Amino acid sequence: MNIRSLTRGDGVVIGAAVLLFIASFLDTFDGSGDDVPNAWDNLGLLMSMYVGGIIGAALIVVARALPQPRKVIGLDLGQLGVALTIVAAWTALWTIIDPLGAFTDAFDGADIGAGTGLILGLIGALLLAAGAVATPLVPALQAGLIPAPKPPQPQPYGAQPPAGYGYPGAQQQPSPFGGPQPGQPGQPGQQPFGGPQPGPAQPPAADFSPSSLRMVSISSRITVMGVLC
Repeated sequence: MNIRSLTRGDGVVIGAAVLLFIASFLDTFDGSGDDVPNAWDNLGLLMSMYVGGIIGAALIVVARALPQPRKVIGLDLGQLGVALTIVAAWTALWTIIDPLGAFTDAFDGADIGAGTGLILGLIGALLLAAGAVATPLVPALQAGLIPAPKPPQPQPYGAQPPAGYGYPGAQQQPSPFGGPQPGQPGQPGQQPFGGPQPGPAQPPAADFSPSSLRMVSISSRITVMGVLC
């Protein structure tokens, strides 16, 4: 049985059935004293109005909670329950109009009205029948009686999990050995370990002064004269 499949209309039916059960123990007629009968002293009234309505409510709730509908004498349990609630409301209506029924003459026309049990029984039976009939027709009554649990909210794409032990990105990784720490400026003249090393020292540029040019020209003349000789 799936309790989460119950609707708000089923909640109305359950509440009306509880009201009927309580009303069956109250006075059927308007009077005082301990000898005033209730519904349990009148078997016909008890079975047709009170017990019939309670059984109808139970069939409606069970039919709603079952995964697959069950049938009794060719009718679904829910349809049979609705029929019983209508019979209970019909019985309550005519009983409150004529509480004594066939016993009116036995009381010599005494004015005896309906008691608290009949009044609450009529209210419960009418609510029961209205909830059973109106639930498939009214969208507001078809909402779930027990709200479904909310699914967990997915994290946005690319969002980092909260910082903490065991989560990537929780702590900043240190830089290579000897390198500047995050958020601190690097120190001049220092290279991180494994970084590019400075190349060899370049030789000084040649000095092209006038005296050096003169010596070069004299040496070239001597060399040419030696070749000619």
